[in-house]
Amino acid sequence: MASLDTPVCKELGIRYPIFSVGFGRSAGPELAAAVSNAGGCGVLGASGLEAHEIRDRIAATRRLTTRPIGVNLIIDSDETEEDLALLRAEVEAIGDGGAELAVLFWGDPAPYIEVAHARGARVFIQVGSVDEARHAVDAGVDGVIAQGVEAGGHVRGTTPIWALLPEVVRVAGTTPVLASGGIANGKGIARALRLGAQGVSLGTRFVASDEAWIHEEFKRRVVAGRAEDTVLNELYDVGWPNAPHRTLRNKTLDEWEAAGRPPPGQRPGEGQPIGYRRGPSGDRQPWVRYSSGMLTPDFEGDVDCAPIWAGQSVSDVHEIKPAAEIVTDLVRETQAALAAG
Repeated sequence: MASLDTPVCKELGIRYPIFSVGFGRSAGPELAAAVSNAGGCGVLGASGLEAHEIRDRIAATRRLTTRPIGVNLIIDSDETEEDLALLRAEVEAIGDGGAELAVLFWGDPAPYIEVAHARGARVFIQVGSVDEARHAVDAGVDGVIAQGVEAGGHVRGTTPIWALLPEVVRVAGTTPVLASGGIANGKGIARALRLGAQGVSLGTRFVASDEAWIHEEFKRRVVAGRAEDTVLNELYDVGWPNAPHRTLRNKTLDEWEAAGRPPPGQRPGEGQPIGYRRGPSGDRQPWVRYSSGMLTPDFEGDVDCAPIWAGQSVSDVHEIKPAAEIVTDLVRETQAALAAG
């Protein structure tokens, strides 16, 4: 019988197999610590950060919790020696900083597993296909996150989670599998557990949390959104080309469609700033239309032109609340769904 007490809980030292997604810098110490303190596993976003910044971010989280945490890295690269060396240094920083888990995405985990294990960190990789899962298991990862096409943000998967998940569980064997994409309530978690998942990795639900470092209008739109409002596209490609993603419909998408969906270089307003946000040194930096960034609280400009990353699970997100309450709600709902059979 499916249960919230899964083997991955014992492996990581967590109470509940509920992981928050490390959605870039917006998944900061406050969010990760709140999820972990509530019994789940909070995951910091660290992509784009240098090794010393990752260590600093982990240290800031450690001041808020002693519970296990993860750190997310995008490992998409041209696989030059310089790229691999930088990514290896970032994985080293995760282990050296004292995080228990490196959560990798969008690439081959093989070059980083030994690096992480040598520093006491486990490695999970998010995948979008059975072939990716098989390769990851063969490479020696400690866990696989199966991402369905319903997911928000950048989407590796092309298959609905409920079709992909049992196949990934099958090829993973004894390697733990988490489910991600289209899940934001206890019924979804219970369904994933019944299909063999040992936990879930939730992004959209934790976007609508008090601790997420995200513009309030972004959060409000996630709460107001419905699954049919989300669109899988490749429109926001400045900074990360050729990477499908799911967003809520907005002005930029509508104007692009009205123009006949022109290719990059011919899109409405291309190259023009839609607003400004603060750079690392505090200066105002322009945000160019079609950029792939996250709408943070320091953004000043036209919110309706920026990408609102959201999965189809927005239909199950009804309010913005503290992350700890979200975890508590999810546990209660899951236990009720499992008891109902």
